[in-house]
Amino acid sequence: MKTIKKYNAIKQFLWVFLFLGSTLIQTSCEDSIEGDVNIDPLVGNDIDVNLLMPQVLLAGLSATRTIELNQMNSQAQHWSATAGFGVFVNPERYNIGPNTVNNTWVFLFTNSLRNLQQMRLLTEANNPSARNIIGQARILEAFSFFNATLIFEDIPFSEATNVSEFPIPQFDTQEQVLRGLPALIDLGLAELQTDTDIITSADLLFGGDRESWIRFGNTLKLKILMLLANVDPASVQTEIQAVANQPLILEASQNAVLQFINTPGNENPIWGTLNAFAGGINTFWGGATTLIDIMNTNEDPRRFVWFDQVEGEFVGQDQGVFSATGISQISANIIREDQPDIYASASETNFLLAEAALRGFISGGIAAANGFYRDGIQESFNFYGNGVGAIPGVSIPDVDAEAYLASPQGSIDSDTEADALRKIHLEHWISDFTRPISAWTTWRRNKVPDLQQPVQAVLPTIIRRYQYPVSEITANPNTPDFTPLETPMWFENE
Repeated sequence: MKTIKKYNAIKQFLWVFLFLGSTLIQTSCEDSIEGDVNIDPLVGNDIDVNLLMPQVLLAGLSATRTIELNQMNSQAQHWSATAGFGVFVNPERYNIGPNTVNNTWVFLFTNSLRNLQQMRLLTEANNPSARNIIGQARILEAFSFFNATLIFEDIPFSEATNVSEFPIPQFDTQEQVLRGLPALIDLGLAELQTDTDIITSADLLFGGDRESWIRFGNTLKLKILMLLANVDPASVQTEIQAVANQPLILEASQNAVLQFINTPGNENPIWGTLNAFAGGINTFWGGATTLIDIMNTNEDPRRFVWFDQVEGEFVGQDQGVFSATGISQISANIIREDQPDIYASASETNFLLAEAALRGFISGGIAAANGFYRDGIQESFNFYGNGVGAIPGVSIPDVDAEAYLASPQGSIDSDTEADALRKIHLEHWISDFTRPISAWTTWRRNKVPDLQQPVQAVLPTIIRRYQYPVSEITANPNTPDFTPLETPMWFENE
């Protein structure tokens, strides 16, 4: 297989330079490298696409997902802040700051999507036979749009990133976005069917492994189709069966992860927050009562990897309380320098397939559903116990995993369909631990488990969306009117 020249000598420099760049608030395209490149793509036709891929992943996607959206861990009620500073108090009580939404919008639409557009244009101009690079870009475009619609609902999609033709793009409805994304993924998958030049060392997800990109694309497509099935199952059932027969991320070793590393400047920014402001010791985030109470009831062995104990017990904190003592903090096994950002996981794929089988979207019935359900639990154990999600020397003993799978929580084949579905949804939500936007989305789709109303919350019920940034409202008259943040999104089908 041919590959674009490797950048091993500058790989560490890219991590440092691009990550630091992601922390800056960019107020206009013209003030950044992306602006000069994207306004007239042909001006920058000598830029190497290897330099754009880490910018997309670090300063675009993972900057959003780890810096700005870490607060969704609390909104999904996996975490609960134990420090009473405004930066923790406000989002847990649903007061979402303007910098959060502005940075999120810029990271996704400028740092990610416009640079992905540029990757495609540069490749078409300079190396048109490198179809795999086009495929990589298309899959990441779909992932970026998907993240954006899960945060804001209606977004620019059909007219997005094409600044010269659509300087003030229209907003597509969430239904239009979700129905359009599978076709965008299919474009990417088509470009990945045959070996060509592909980005390798600058590909911080898969190192240029084409088969991994195909699994990621299909897995993302399955997740989108299952969101559509929440509203209109008949319209996507055939597509769900078709993608279920394609290569998917089914084992924890195949997870799509951006792996941070434990060298200065390259660490996970959540750990970086602790290092900068708390001496590297977690006094900021504890386990939420909602999650820990469920795990205590089920004697879930993942507790020992995820949380610290308080006098031999696991103790959660209610949302909106911010107590500094007597709470099980998120463990150093989790908040650590090399904590990965998980783009797609085998556990989630298996739970989606379990639901699809149970509801008759794919063949196999309850037997297949039970198999996928048990695999979903096992792959969560595998990832956090002895996979890339855990630190060396920390694992979930096999005997504990086997005991959990042997408990009533470990199977659904003797349950009613309603009880089985609730167990699938609950284990899906649990397995999304450290995946804030996914965990929040899983709850919004399934409404399992019951969540608490945070103390002194500024909304009357659970938050469902973020507001559009003032910068977009000011610049684009097509921006939709304000929608109350407790209003369910289209995919929730309420």
